Amino acid sequence: MSDAAGASQAGEPADAEPDEGDALVGVALSADRMALAVSCHTPARGRGRPVDGPALRRAARRAGVSAELDPRAVERAVELLASGGDPRGVVLARGVKPVAARDAMLEALVDLGRPVTPGMAFARLHPAREARPGRDLTGAPLAPPEAPAPVDLAPGPGAGCRLGADGVLVAEVAGMVRVADGAVRVAPLLEISEDRLRVEATLHGFDAAGARMTLSRVEQELERLGVVQGIDLDAATRALEDAWATGRAVPGVALASGRAPRHGENERLEMLLEERNALGRLDSQGRLDYRERGFSPVVEAGQEIARLHPPTPGEPGVDVFGAEVPARHGRPLGLRLGRGVEPDPGDGALLRATLTGVVLHLRNLLEISDLLVIPGNVDLATGHVRVRQGSVHVRGGVGSGFAVQAPHSVLVDGTVEDAAISCGGDLVVRGGIAMSGEGPAPGAEGPGLVVGGSVRALFAQNARITAGGDVLVARYIAHSNVHAGFMVRAGGMVRLTDTGGRIMGGTVVAGRGIEAGEAGSVMGVATVLVLSQDAPEAKPLVDEKRALKRRLAQIDAGLAKLTPERIAALTPARRRTLDQAVEMRQALRARVDAVGRALAELARTLIETVEAARITVRGTAHPGVVIKMGGAALRLEEPMQGVAFTWSRRTRSIKVLR
Repeated sequence: MSDAAGASQAGEPADAEPDEGDALVGVALSADRMALAVSCHTPARGRGRPVDGPALRRAARRAGVSAELDPRAVERAVELLASGGDPRGVVLARGVKPVAARDAMLEALVDLGRPVTPGMAFARLHPAREARPGRDLTGAPLAPPEAPAPVDLAPGPGAGCRLGADGVLVAEVAGMVRVADGAVRVAPLLEISEDRLRVEATLHGFDAAGARMTLSRVEQELERLGVVQGIDLDAATRALEDAWATGRAVPGVALASGRAPRHGENERLEMLLEERNALGRLDSQGRLDYRERGFSPVVEAGQEIARLHPPTPGEPGVDVFGAEVPARHGRPLGLRLGRGVEPDPGDGALLRATLTGVVLHLRNLLEISDLLVIPGNVDLATGHVRVRQGSVHVRGGVGSGFAVQAPHSVLVDGTVEDAAISCGGDLVVRGGIAMSGEGPAPGAEGPGLVVGGSVRALFAQNARITAGGDVLVARYIAHSNVHAGFMVRAGGMVRLTDTGGRIMGGTVVAGRGIEAGEAGSVMGVATVLVLSQDAPEAKPLVDEKRALKRRLAQIDAGLAKLTPERIAALTPARRRTLDQAVEMRQALRARVDAVGRALAELARTLIETVEAARITVRGTAHPGVVIKMGGAALRLEEPMQGVAFTWSRRTRSIKVLR
């Protein structure tokens, strides 16, 4: 101990002889200033004073020690000095060591590998300890070791357990003790499905205290939860017997099942012709052969086109608590018959053609359209191709800088380059879409596809596609911006139809889902997959409702000025005007209610669409892919195999399904 030292003389009398003197004592601090001990000693001479406690304390102060000395240690050192012993091993004072933070700890009182039951004391909680600084013997502070804030395991609301006296944790439900996210909880043994139609459990033969888990205890837990429907005690008995015999827990035991509602089927249209959304025939290697795919079929007058199947009613179900689960009734399709289509006189559900032409079914409108055939390419020989009615069939390709415009469908046998195609129906490109990704083509609306219906293509490179319906691409979508169905309630699916179909780079936005064999690339190319819903039909309804309310407010303000006396004084002509105003107010209120119901139904439909949509990658979703839906975003940091992403309205987050 040589860090600091001090010496003290016991005291010398005034009349002391030269050979007499008080004892001298020296003290020293340890190198870390955390311990103090005697370092040297000169015994008293003659009648000189020996070392005592005050002398040691004075020596300590001279050594820079501000802490109090240990009285017992001082007494022991004095005794050793008086008897001629060695006091250097006696620590006169110690500094205060810093204390590191410590997480809370659970001391198990039972076997936590088995379930606890209500009222069971299963563990003692030793609370977390905060970090505390120390102080050396000179009074200098010592910082505690750096560490994260300690974890407090105290149970919160809904944890299935409570903190009792002396820090003992007591279970409130039957379940397994879990520690996660800085808290202890009891995960219920009985799990109720989100739709409340099923109760499952992992049954153990014995509880955490070693008592046998019996059928009556399972029944008590079901009763505590309020489960009354579809209880299967035989399944519970079999599982318990298995658990008793093997000593192993039996997972996935269905203890109760409700009856799911049977939703009615929506009215649907069965096409009696070749499906116009068929991409072609699969060859022996599972690839689509575009040469074998037809376009929208041509029919003759009098030919059967389709049959309407009416909606069916739904049948309600019942959940495990005995509550009714409502069922949706099938909704009418709202099909409109356009030019060239009429019901069969003998069978109103059967629809026939009255004209010869192309059958078009778009946005619930079924009609017969004309067809314009371009025998070769759309190029300098043809100029832009624009028609006021019907569809267009280009038997070649569409060259860079040219435009094709049709109110109905467009079929291109070749390749679409930097061209502008706009149509109200479907677009089929047998040779694929190959664009440069540069600016608008001269004399055209700009390279890109704006389609009211669906788009079908072999591939899409650097393309800009906006479709009201589905976008179906066989091989790949690369560095393209694709928007499918997000502005229209019908359609809205982006699907890569080949087994290994890939989306690499760019942004793909769909209203009803995205399916691909692979997303992104091993090089981490930025690829954004988005589910987005919009309802343009809502805006005119909202505007109408606002206008109706303004008109109602004006009428109400005028009527509020009429007192009974003024009404009695009205002339017959003004009285008729008043009656008309009252009738108009009633009609306006009825219309406000009707618009409100239409908006509510639209909102319900959009919610159902969002929850039903998903982004599915059958193969690998590479790092760098960004998933967006419901206002949330998820960036993939590692590759995922065979994964789907959906939106949870309950948690308002993206769910990952594997």
